Amino acid sequence: MQTRSSTRWQNTPGSFDPLHTAQLFPTDGNPYHIPSVPHAPLSYIPSWLVPYRTRIRSVDWAADRAVHFFLDDYRFESVWSHPHKALRYLSDFKTLLTPDFSLYPDWPVAVQIWNVYRSRWCGAYWTDAGFQVIPTVSWAGRESYEFCFAGIARRSVVALSAVGVRAVEGSRFEHGFRAMIECIEPSRVLCYGAIRPELKKLVEVMCYPTRWDGIVSARRQHGG
Repeated sequence: MQTRSSTRWQNTPGSFDPLHTAQLFPTDGNPYHIPSVPHAPLSYIPSWLVPYRTRIRSVDWAADRAVHFFLDDYRFESVWSHPHKALRYLSDFKTLLTPDFSLYPDWPVAVQIWNVYRSRWCGAYWTDAGFQVIPTVSWAGRESYEFCFAGIARRSVVALSAVGVRAVEGSRFEHGFRAMIECIEPSRVLCYGAIRPELKKLVEVMCYPTRWDGIVSARRQHGG
């Protein structure tokens, strides 16, 4: 079996390292070696969330906004596949949520772990680059609780999406939400979309409007 020296070698331009094994980050001791994202304090909380690759109107406009990745995965795959290039679309912001790579209960567990790893890796990478980073949390079935909260500091601000949570999925979302609180005890949960009032009694929650909310609001204003 081949092994690699524990000494980190530098990733130079033109080197082939699609898994980014040349740039590893500290972990919290989890068995999957999922990278750790530093504690996000309350001071990181933004006034607004804007989707990745939003056009910047001005530096002042971007100052109180954070970039989110509550989008179809293909729209932000480049933050993992070309992390250096992706920085140019992020450089006008100071606060970033980590990528929300999908976790589905019917996916192989190995794929679920991989997507959690990639999300945390991007968060650690962006922290090294000087950004304020807020970890995004997601889960699949109950078996995912063993790894989906790995790399997130206790009492950190975290973010999640409630988009697409229908009645049939509500119990799974609620169970995962409660498991998240028990595991990492977040100081605040930034929620993209609305959640049930009962869950807001468990932890302080700050909800942000979704893109669809904005469309509906605009239609109402224009009598649509």
